[in-house]
Amino acid sequence: MLSDSPTQTGGLIIGVNTHTGSDSTTNAKVAAVMKDRNLKSSRMDLYVGDQTTFRDQVQKVRATGGRVEAVMMTSWHWDTSCNPNLSAVEQDSYNQTATIVNQVKDLVQDFEMLNEVQLRSDIQSEVPWNSAGTSTTPYQGKPCVATITAVLRGMSRAIHDIGASSGLPLRAILGAVGKDFGFLRYMQQQGVQWDVTGYHIYPTNDYPSMLSDPWFGPGGPIAQLAKFNKPVHINEFNCGEIYDSGYENQAGMPKTETCLKALTRHMKDLRDQKIANIESIHLYELRDETNKSGPESHFGLMYDLNTPKVHLYLVSAFAGGSLTSAERNELTSRGLLTNAEIDAMQAAARAGGV
Repeated sequence: MLSDSPTQTGGLIIGVNTHTGSDSTTNAKVAAVMKDRNLKSSRMDLYVGDQTTFRDQVQKVRATGGRVEAVMMTSWHWDTSCNPNLSAVEQDSYNQTATIVNQVKDLVQDFEMLNEVQLRSDIQSEVPWNSAGTSTTPYQGKPCVATITAVLRGMSRAIHDIGASSGLPLRAILGAVGKDFGFLRYMQQQGVQWDVTGYHIYPTNDYPSMLSDPWFGPGGPIAQLAKFNKPVHINEFNCGEIYDSGYENQAGMPKTETCLKALTRHMKDLRDQKIANIESIHLYELRDETNKSGPESHFGLMYDLNTPKVHLYLVSAFAGGSLTSAERNELTSRGLLTNAEIDAMQAAARAGGV
């Protein structure tokens, strides 16, 4: 049996996105940073094929007290042909998923089915993003929606069948982005079964609170997620300012400092809310991807694994992780958190919460 509990009983888990595994030395450094900062979960990309580096990263994270959830990328993640042979699509999706899950089920229990399905070009051609709201009607009778529904149904069946046959506590995650919660309801009506609802959100400092913003529907996004009566993973989270064309990615600069304020404000909301069963928040992401351009290059809490940003200190504080006196000062001098707040979060982490 997996040693991880399928639910977080002691408090909110703070984690990070780390993508794929790498060489053993790099994997060990990732695990060490996570342990030091009390980042208890890593969201990783899981592809078809050899799992050696993936398994090495997971093993190192688990050895230091963490856990991993996987975003499964089968061939259907890239296939936008809208294949009309739905029974064949579902079976192929089932088979691909079963192969991947069986390779790592001894180490990973939570499997996210594809990534940001609502933002796919084939789906947006039929249901433009943020146009459906809570309604299922826009998804009905759409060929590309039907294909991806078959893909997700095959994936969810495979995860649950393997969980049942192995006795392992495997869970399927289905994610949403934006305000089209009708997507989740439609998938539920079509027999796509999932155990944890994933959600991606990047709020700016001037956004209304996620606990009330009516743009997402009555009660705001967290209330909408709570309607599905499932645990929630905020599996991509960062400030919205990071998307600005002039984002400096440098402490002391205006937009970077506003980003820190946004993270503080919205993380406090997520930490303190009692609306939904939010098990975890995964910051996107641990370190910058300098091989990419635009916003994708600077989402990191660190510039590299040896060079943290103030963002890492802030997230570490919320996680109850270690902070030097100088790192604390970076937070308190900005008015982001007080020493009393940091002490309280560290005490909660020691007691088994956050």
